[in-house]
Amino acid sequence: QKLTHDQLNDINNRKTSALLIAACQMGVAAAGGSEEMLEAAAQYAAAVGLAFQIRDDMLDVLSTEQELGKPIGSDAQEQKNTFMALYGEEKCAEMVGKLTERAKQVLREGFSDCAFLCELADSMAVRRN
Repeated sequence: QKLTHDQLNDINNRKTSALLIAACQMGVAAAGGSEEMLEAAAQYAAAVGLAFQIRDDMLDVLSTEQELGKPIGSDAQEQKNTFMALYGEEKCAEMVGKLTERAKQVLREGFSDCAFLCELADSMAVRRN
């Protein structure tokens, strides 16, 4: 079944982003953070989660089995519709870049010390495995 952009987003929101949102918000809650910090953490995690998923779709096409550490091309073999199948490499790379910048922006607005999480977002945007 061909999935739309919105359907792919919905799937991501229920797995990758949901896990990251929970982890980020638990950290804020454990530290006694404010409601604004909880919201910033959720927005950061949602953006990073979607960027991670799009990058994962890209790597299934662009990487090597040795580099990725698992078989590549499985999405196409299973006829899975992915962001890469919908948009191609250039548009996916652009989407990852915009999502990563959005994630860093909301962190800077919500937290004073966010260098590590900004670096993490940057590294996930260009990961090779």
